[in-house]
Amino acid sequence: MGFFNELDQYTNEIKNRIAASAAAICVMKDNKIVHEWYSGFHHFHNGARKVDELSQFNVYSTRVTYVGLAAAIAIHEGAIKSLDEPIRSYLMNYDSEVLGNTTIRHLVTRTTGLQFQGNGVLRKFEEGMSFEGKRPEILASIIKNATGKTVAEIINERVFKPLGMTQTEWRTAGKETLVCDINDPNSYPTLRLESNEGSDRNLYVSARELALWGNLHLNEGSFQGNQILPKELFECVTSVLTPSSLAPHLPRLGSFWWIQDKNVTNSEIGPELPEGTYQILGASGCSCTVIPKHKAVVVRMTNSLWTFGGKNGFDYISDIQRFGNLSEMALNQYSKLTY
Repeated sequence: MGFFNELDQYTNEIKNRIAASAAAICVMKDNKIVHEWYSGFHHFHNGARKVDELSQFNVYSTRVTYVGLAAAIAIHEGAIKSLDEPIRSYLMNYDSEVLGNTTIRHLVTRTTGLQFQGNGVLRKFEEGMSFEGKRPEILASIIKNATGKTVAEIINERVFKPLGMTQTEWRTAGKETLVCDINDPNSYPTLRLESNEGSDRNLYVSARELALWGNLHLNEGSFQGNQILPKELFECVTSVLTPSSLAPHLPRLGSFWWIQDKNVTNSEIGPELPEGTYQILGASGCSCTVIPKHKAVVVRMTNSLWTFGGKNGFDYISDIQRFGNLSEMALNQYSKLTY
């Protein structure tokens, strides 16, 4: 039965609306893939590769959850003292007085009140009082200073290798399975190739492996009966870490994951998704939504940068909320008719 037909159809409509050449959906429930859908090509020009299960999309801001987990590992193993350790202890090149009492917690919940500009930093707001953009490169620098390892080294060793993940890579060179970015429907497609250290916007992931990443969080570090990482790491990164000083209508985050809170009016998460849901969204339209109520993970992939941030009249918040609400509806139908 077509439990996920409406989800596929909506995603195909959005693919066309945002001038994406490629799209994919992967749904995992109870540790197995229950639905996959692939559409389009890696770019619009002749000879483009057809999208399939090996296609790797640039997930953009979705990558910050990988940085967040690396930080949690560093804290658990004592390289970073605690979530509430001042970041000035690890950032010697910045003015410690300006950094003040800003902590790792403020960094992963996007509430530092700081504006980083190259090697300088300015204070715009008191820490814990405003919601701001992500700065995963600052956290990655702290991790490297504290552990001597890059985010990529930590996550490759502790996650990718144990799970056998081979379609998740910080790419520095082109590859046949990489899906191009569409910056404009009339422009040439591009690939973002940067550092392999794990903080830049060059993390390419297949739909299946992004679902597997979400499922590792859902299972609190367990994979095929083995505890790959300590359970408490995942209890931490997917629970609300946002300081209580932040106004209640502003987003509540774990370690960069958006956490469903029905009291929050400024959220990317669809209002029909249940409490306990957590999600991350990237500029290209890629998202990973983890829904513990259903023991499910829903991944969406697209490859357009043409409409993100309100460009060309596209409301990306309404879009991802609609996708989440449709996911909840589909999973409810699936559960009722298959259990």
